[in-house]
Amino acid sequence: MAVRVAHLIYGLGLGGLEQLVLHLAARSRSRGVESSILALGDDGPVGALARQQGVDVELLPVDGMSLAALLGIRRVLEQRRVSVLHAHDLGPWLNAVAVRAVRPKTRVLATFHEQRTPEGKKRHAAALAARATDALVACGDKVREDILGWAPAGARVPVIENGVPLETGASMSREEARAQLRIPDGALAVGYAGGLREIKGPDRLLQAFLDKFADRAEVHLFLIGAGPMESSLRAAARGHANVHLTGLIPNAARLLSAFDVYAQTSLSEGRSLSMLEAMAAGLPTLAHDLVPVREIHGHEQTAFLVAPGDRAALGSALQRLVADAQLRARLGTNARERARRYSIEPMVDAYGALYRELAARS
Repeated sequence: MAVRVAHLIYGLGLGGLEQLVLHLAARSRSRGVESSILALGDDGPVGALARQQGVDVELLPVDGMSLAALLGIRRVLEQRRVSVLHAHDLGPWLNAVAVRAVRPKTRVLATFHEQRTPEGKKRHAAALAARATDALVACGDKVREDILGWAPAGARVPVIENGVPLETGASMSREEARAQLRIPDGALAVGYAGGLREIKGPDRLLQAFLDKFADRAEVHLFLIGAGPMESSLRAAARGHANVHLTGLIPNAARLLSAFDVYAQTSLSEGRSLSMLEAMAAGLPTLAHDLVPVREIHGHEQTAFLVAPGDRAALGSALQRLVADAQLRARLGTNARERARRYSIEPMVDAYGALYRELAARS
């Protein structure tokens, strides 16, 4: 008998988390898990992508925690006969725990995909919620360490590492990808794919790029994504023909073959899916030297890692990667080899086993 699981997330935007949830839901079917996605908030492209892959989606147009949200979640769980509610990150998790008050038989687990320590009243609420949660899953070792810093003694905090599909069938050839992005012939392309949000640091990447390559026609920067910083980034890039903000591109990972360097200067990470996808595509990476980044990258082995806030060092590292084709090739080859450790299949297997265990208790 199939286990019925609902993934609880905020909104149906096309971020890395939403794409991970979609992969997990779709691939779990072969493990005897019937998964659906339950989103609170705004509609977005993930809904259509999920339905294309046969994953049921329910959108509740409510924000945050409210009685309407809790009753709506309960209704969906009852209709779909869900036994396990899998929440992703802090806000959805607190909603999931509250649902147990109106549907006690629900088994709840949460996955934390980023370093994010709850503060103030949220910290107290999280500690209480942990007591009503079957498992607090960390996407990596540093995230687990952070959870253990606020979760009560005895909380179950396993690590299930985020993974990405390693199959290359959906990827474009380098020529096709460069043509779609309109990269000039012979130009070297630096790429970023992710949210245009402060925590992701796209402004820092843009500043470092312009410090070294402003108006150099042979080197181009592509920022793929959308977010609240888009207008300020466009203003900073105005007049620089070698900087391109593409907006949101569904399944941007298929375009990674167009780039020569991947850059992601996040100020906080958990287990970056975009970085893993870039590794699988054989790209050298430029990133901030964060503990979760070091969990997947080795400095001068697969990436150049620079201290956060050191704008000069960031620009110099980017300049070195651009100038040295042999260095890029060595780091990229190493990255592709290391990416094999982060296939999505072991992740799906681990969650499938956890779902079955929890469902047996309901």
